[in-house]
Amino acid sequence: MKHFLRFLILVTVASQVSCDSSDDTKASDYGKKYFPASVGAYQVYDITETTYTLSQPTTLNYQLKVAIIDKFLSAEGDSTFVIHRSRRNTDIDPWNYIDTWSVRSNSREVVMNEENIAYVELKFPVAKGSTWNGNLYNTMGEDEYEITDVKSTQTYNNKTFNDCIIVNQNDNQDYIVYLDQRKEVYAAAVGLVYKETTQLHYCTQDNCLGKQQVESGVIYKQTINMYGVE
Repeated sequence: MKHFLRFLILVTVASQVSCDSSDDTKASDYGKKYFPASVGAYQVYDITETTYTLSQPTTLNYQLKVAIIDKFLSAEGDSTFVIHRSRRNTDIDPWNYIDTWSVRSNSREVVMNEENIAYVELKFPVAKGSTWNGNLYNTMGEDEYEITDVKSTQTYNNKTFNDCIIVNQNDNQDYIVYLDQRKEVYAAAVGLVYKETTQLHYCTQDNCLGKQQVESGVIYKQTINMYGVE
């Protein structure tokens, strides 16, 4: 009887440990489907970019290809993916290499290294209302990101994605001095499907203050066109 009770206790404890471990794994993995990085995966985006200077604004339309070409593990076991970015003016032109970025992914976060500046793109587990400092690993000052929607349905270029999260990176509503509005949309099993950035500096002289006269800035829209694995 004593042996049976000891066996029963061991089985119960093992079962609890197994369940707790499983729950931890599910919690840590929840949300990684929104950034399904793997070697060979690629996305092609349609880009509209309007740049404002003291002269007339200039608008460019082109395509951007983001392709993961390699992967390696850090000493901590984190996966780092090497990304090649290429550009073409139309879908019949050849791709021209632009630069190389990298992204680090683990059970806690996704950190994108853009031109040697690291940004925390996503924080796990994914949940509506979740916030984090996007500039945690750079020196640009705190920048709070927030997940404002989950399980959202979004349509881009006649493609409908039924399981999306929306990350609001900034929405300061300042139409007097500096407007900074940024958001990204991630779809399950695809990754980034839409990005929009509006950063405008307005004239603050006495003769133009409050008239929304743009002195400099950019309006940038990045919309998914196609995706797959090569």
